[in-house]
Amino acid sequence: MDKLKSKKLLSAFIEFISYHIFPFIFIFIHNLNNYSIHGFLIIMVAMVALYKEFILTLNPNKYFHILYSGIYVLLAILSLHSLNLFVTILIFAQLAFLYMVKYLPDKYQNLVSLVENFVVPSFMSIALAFTYMHFISVNFVVPLLLINLATVLINYFEGTRQDYIELAAISGLCAILFLLNYISLWTALAIIVFVVAMCLLKNTKILYNQIYSIV
Repeated sequence: MDKLKSKKLLSAFIEFISYHIFPFIFIFIHNLNNYSIHGFLIIMVAMVALYKEFILTLNPNKYFHILYSGIYVLLAILSLHSLNLFVTILIFAQLAFLYMVKYLPDKYQNLVSLVENFVVPSFMSIALAFTYMHFISVNFVVPLLLINLATVLINYFEGTRQDYIELAAISGLCAILFLLNYISLWTALAIIVFVVAMCLLKNTKILYNQIYSIV
């Protein structure tokens, strides 16, 4: 049990780090080095990652949600003069989305996956980028959404014909966005190669498991 909890806490830490990766890559590539680390922001982002990867698995009740939200509101009040209100609301909205998915019936699992793997990571990274860069660029948002969309595709990939059509569609979307100058050639190629490689790797694993089960 302790080993499982440790694994979940590690997942929460990785989730927390993943929100920062793309914003900081963008900052360093474009030499936007006039940023400073914001303590309250770090805690708020950590609260979302911790809830998503650890607390949600413990099946928290509505009273815990009230307490957790109260802690967040307290942090928001303390950071009112140092943190943009839009960022505070945006991060809390992601927490609210995660509260919501807990109560969705099983038939909405696709929506749950979309919220957890696309909506929350995308807007958390946007909130961080806005705080550190003091602006939001289309050249930042478009690749970010593509990467998170690719993550959802990889999670859903099962090697069916529909999956390969979706794989071709996201590759085509990358090509179109490159032609429209929304992303660079290297970004488009990197996303396409990453998605194709991960999907093929997952498909190989699926085939191996099927063969192993027959044997």
